[in-house]
Amino acid sequence: MTPPALVDTLVLNAYVVTMDAERTVFTQGYVAIDQGRITATGPMHALAHAGQTTIDACGAIVMPGMANGHNHLIQNIFRGYNDQRWPVLDIPAAVRSLITELFALGAVMDAERSYAIVRLHALDMLKSGYTATHDEHFTNVRADSVDGSWQAIADSGMRGFLCRCIVNSDKVPQAGHETVDRGLAELERLMAYESARIRVAASFVNYSFVEDPEDMRQICRGARAIGAGFGVDMTDNSRGAGLAARGFDGGQVAYYAQFGLLDEPIYAGKGVHLYPHELDLLAEADARLALVPMLRFFDGSGLPLHDHFARNSIPGLGTDAPLVTDCQDPFEVMRMAILAQNMAVKAHVAQGGQRPPREHWATAERVLEMATLGSAAALCIDDVSGSIEPGKAADIIVVDCGMPEFAHAADRRIGALVWAGRASQVRHVFVAGDHLIADGRSTRWNEMEVVREGEAAIAAMIRDAGLDGALPLRRAGQTFRGWTYR
Repeated sequence: MTPPALVDTLVLNAYVVTMDAERTVFTQGYVAIDQGRITATGPMHALAHAGQTTIDACGAIVMPGMANGHNHLIQNIFRGYNDQRWPVLDIPAAVRSLITELFALGAVMDAERSYAIVRLHALDMLKSGYTATHDEHFTNVRADSVDGSWQAIADSGMRGFLCRCIVNSDKVPQAGHETVDRGLAELERLMAYESARIRVAASFVNYSFVEDPEDMRQICRGARAIGAGFGVDMTDNSRGAGLAARGFDGGQVAYYAQFGLLDEPIYAGKGVHLYPHELDLLAEADARLALVPMLRFFDGSGLPLHDHFARNSIPGLGTDAPLVTDCQDPFEVMRMAILAQNMAVKAHVAQGGQRPPREHWATAERVLEMATLGSAAALCIDDVSGSIEPGKAADIIVVDCGMPEFAHAADRRIGALVWAGRASQVRHVFVAGDHLIADGRSTRWNEMEVVREGEAAIAAMIRDAGLDGALPLRRAGQTFRGWTYR
């Protein structure tokens, strides 16, 4: 009798959602992990492995870790901010106000403080089932703020596609301006963070954040010259008016293509107000798109996911940091994606359009693909992550199905996972085989310490930046909105 193959970790008796090419689900399966990679997966009756460490999933869902496809790590400091500024009826005006306050905080954010707040953010993401994240850092008043932020991600064990932006238009205060040469020099310094789990990249947010359009070309070329990644936050809240003011008659994707930005695959964030034909341009260029469902509720436009699905595209999903949504729960993001498509379709039909065919509607399976495979592709890690297949990195999570909300849903677990799932159900998180969350708790950090130091850093920065009145505070001795706090 052949002895079982010994592996580092064996997860047994699981409902394994592989996300492989056939979208195989082993309703009673196992996952074998060795030296940081998936060695095998399959049905329990075919198990031929033994583990040095064994986890009995007891029917829990085992699935690929999710990736936060669009994020701004340091904006964790703005949790609760939406309560102060709501309703947001004019997005450009809201962005201008935000940037003023964000740069005021950036002036008092050193590496130690940014480390504390991003470590808090990373812990939140890991415990929610994220194994990778994006970052778009553009508050460069202090050069060292990005160091603390990215060091926190490195220490967390997560994967990261981390963009350091170069901005110099009137969109940001003068203190945050820099030349392309200076920004690229900083990017080269930050290449020290490049690792098997972290990809360093350049960006400029979007076209309106650079004064000279030629800077976009130079930033892209400079990043590629030193082997860094490149990405653009494809947001155009002006709905084309900003491009028209530059003398360009067309959409933002064609505008970026004109400067050679799509000559090689790039990260493309948000994809706000894209025309259908622009999706074709992105597909032809192998641009990796990550959408932010919550943001499309701000302007009431919704998400035309059917336009993507009609092109066999699976874009990723992101949260855009607590500034946009305090809820960093990936299950909530998936639900928002489904509802945002419904919003877009209803608006389209009201204007005389046709409903998309049934096969182009978002479903539980589709949004799970977006949160895993789609987001991994957006962050350019789909070669190692996003599915549970032999040879890929062991970036997996275990989601508890023993909760009351899963009752009577044994044969409908995928639907229940999307429509009733939440971050608190995540019990285990592995990245490259490292067991980062075990039984719901961090294995690397003292969680109480992370929370205490993060809260202290946030309070100190709000105080030092003089923003006590700008962010929503309800302290003893105050009256706020007619409520008295004692």
